[in-house]
Amino acid sequence: MGAWVGAYVILIEVIFFHIDSLAGWSKGETLLILSFYYLLQNLSDLFFKDNIESFDDTVIHGELDFLIVKPAPTRMLAFFWRIRWDQVGSVIITLFLFTYAFQNLAQPLSPGYFLIGLSMVLVSFILYFSLLTMIASSTFWIGRNNSLRTIVFSITQLSRYPRQIYGKIFGLIFSSFIPMALLATIPAETALAQPIGILIAFFIGITILFSALSQWVWLRGLKRYSSAN
Repeated sequence: MGAWVGAYVILIEVIFFHIDSLAGWSKGETLLILSFYYLLQNLSDLFFKDNIESFDDTVIHGELDFLIVKPAPTRMLAFFWRIRWDQVGSVIITLFLFTYAFQNLAQPLSPGYFLIGLSMVLVSFILYFSLLTMIASSTFWIGRNNSLRTIVFSITQLSRYPRQIYGKIFGLIFSSFIPMALLATIPAETALAQPIGILIAFFIGITILFSALSQWVWLRGLKRYSSAN
């Protein structure tokens, strides 16, 4: 991961060597978005990404049988049963990235607003988990879904950049229908104490909506599950 973080930091440095701001965001602020993006990726890598990537095998090989009979929510067991503790080291790299972002900000962050920004990462985590598990649940209907997962993980990279760069049409798509552009920008805007109260309410609302939709798709798919034949 360190190589990827370094590559994107270099990219941002090159971009801001030629410009003063990116859609109204300074270099330090853009680095802050990147920091929140990697923090979200750290959490997903740690808790559920591997489980989502292997979920089609879990279904096809009938391994879901062992989870269904356990006295706990099957969806949570299916996507949180294997935790990658080896990914903890990536969090340390992200902490260095946060430190570098802080050093490039024109004004120091308010600790209170930064903590609120970190709380928005939890909302991002729930939204990201809901979107990915909804895609993973398509396994119940179409079998292996490697292409779909690849597309979704690729779209996730949109979160690295300010949501404002996508314009009106794509901004609407990536903020509402496929809300990847909000995952890191909202925590960063909150940490910077920007006046986005209505947008935060929208972000929480759309997270609740996608969480409920993901659970509904999961339950519908679970009814189609018939173990390994």
